[in-house]
Amino acid sequence: MPVYEHIRQMNKKFFACTQLPIRSFDFNGNLIHATGYTRKMEEIFDHNHIFERTRKEHNAKTENNIITLSCVSPVFFAAGRICARNINRGFHILGPFTTSENAGLPGIVYKPACCIPHLFTLLGNIAADSSYLKQKIKRFDCLPYSPYVKKAMDYIDARYHEPITLFDIATHLNISKCYLCSIFKKETGKTFSLYLNETRIEKSKELLMKEHLSILDIALSVGFNNQNYYNVIFKKVMKNTPLEFRNHPKSS
Repeated sequence: MPVYEHIRQMNKKFFACTQLPIRSFDFNGNLIHATGYTRKMEEIFDHNHIFERTRKEHNAKTENNIITLSCVSPVFFAAGRICARNINRGFHILGPFTTSENAGLPGIVYKPACCIPHLFTLLGNIAADSSYLKQKIKRFDCLPYSPYVKKAMDYIDARYHEPITLFDIATHLNISKCYLCSIFKKETGKTFSLYLNETRIEKSKELLMKEHLSILDIALSVGFNNQNYYNVIFKKVMKNTPLEFRNHPKSS
């Protein structure tokens, strides 16, 4: 199951339990999924720059991953990271909601401030109960790599679709580029560039099953600058072209 489908299912279960609208975004502000939203709610969200404020405040935080954002009183949003250990996975944003029981705001649910941490706990429990996350954590924990290499892999898995570099990851991990390059190659047997390209190719295989997406769109969406380079790397890794894979996936 792709990670975005996991998030969609998680959000739907959360909304069914709480009736609290929820939107999930990747780190760059691209909407992954929204449940319970109306056009009016979207206007409140956009007018108050909720995502931008969420990312800014989370970048400045070192401990508590939950923040509350005020709009016109008594309307609020609350935000938390999709993955507590990796900000690059993006954010869940709950709301709008009101903390005033007698606010009388049509369509805006009442949630006292003391409930917000418990709502994120519920969201985390729903995620942890999914077979997708259980399998992913098990695979990740079993990897025979050092913490720095695991964190580098996690960063790549979260942001493969961006023009990321070895320097970006080294800076994120607060270690030198040369040291990361050395241990990554030593432990995985692959260079950073090869591992990144293989990750992008693997992600693109899921998209190739969707006939409405062009090869160019797929190439760009997984982080390649152009279709020709994507075709070259895909054939190098898979021994056939993206189009051949699309037409005969079971033979690849």
